[in-house]
Amino acid sequence: MDHLAYSHARGLPPSPAAVAERCYAAGFRALAEGDLSAGARLFLLLALLEPRRERSWVGLGLAHERSGRTPVAAAVYAIGQRLCGGSSVWLEFGRARMLRLLGQKREAELAFDSAESLAPDTTLARIIEEERCLP
Repeated sequence: MDHLAYSHARGLPPSPAAVAERCYAAGFRALAEGDLSAGARLFLLLALLEPRRERSWVGLGLAHERSGRTPVAAAVYAIGQRLCGGSSVWLEFGRARMLRLLGQKREAELAFDSAESLAPDTTLARIIEEERCLP
């Protein structure tokens, strides 16, 4: 029995950590099933519960990105990157891709450079570089 079920069975409110895990799982499932609206809502709740965790912002940005809301996705990735201390390769990579789609070439190039510098290995750096070279 997980913590959320245990708390419910005892009549206790679930812990924020248990709610966050459920939001993450449900949000990921919603995105995988193509329910982008539900995914966005769940990842927004997760971002409120865990504002300094990368996974919250990556999920929220991805939901908006897949929904075609490029300016919102770019903003989400940027906000998440600030709240996560500027250390997320995934948030910076997402921001770079969105800036490119918005036609902000110079800013996109700087973000791609930043994402590459944050990459923990050459494989990910190569993937970022390949993405940068796409039209």
